[in-house]
Amino acid sequence: MYAKMGFAAMILSIPLAFVIPPEITFENHLVENLQVVILILLSAFNVKLALASKFQLKWYHVFCAILFFIFALRELSWGRVFFQIGATASGEPLFISMSDYPYRIPIYILLTILILALIFILIKFLPVKKFLFGKKPIGALAIMFGAIFIAYIGEHGYLVGKEYGEVLEELEETVAYLMLPKICLFYREFLKG
Repeated sequence: MYAKMGFAAMILSIPLAFVIPPEITFENHLVENLQVVILILLSAFNVKLALASKFQLKWYHVFCAILFFIFALRELSWGRVFFQIGATASGEPLFISMSDYPYRIPIYILLTILILALIFILIKFLPVKKFLFGKKPIGALAIMFGAIFIAYIGEHGYLVGKEYGEVLEELEETVAYLMLPKICLFYREFLKG
């Protein structure tokens, strides 16, 4: 049922891109902030599951929590969204460039530590072969990758034109993020068995 709703959302995002006001998809607005909330909640949910789980499942959820936290940081443009320097004629906010961003070095250090932690957990504690060659949540993965593909072509204006492309991109990113809980819980059950 969840995958069917995700598929419907993925398809409905295309006509909705023509109807939804572009302003709600700008940085620091409704859709972008919704994406950050989804990712932070997913990260916190995985921390909760890690605390309640035994060894291998614990490390799996720590891995997911870190990964979703990195995704949330990326959606926040590594913190640059808190440093608005103006707006375009359409009202889209402009932010400080990464080269002028005062916290870029600490962000790069934190990101490096988090990525190294992910690699360490993956190699040391998780059954990589089992993930690669075992059963997969085909429906949720197909919807997630389909939404990512539609977001990509939307961003470049190929499907709905440049005017509505950003709206489509952000809607599809949201759909992709909403598939993450299904994928995460699938692999939790997979690792239990």
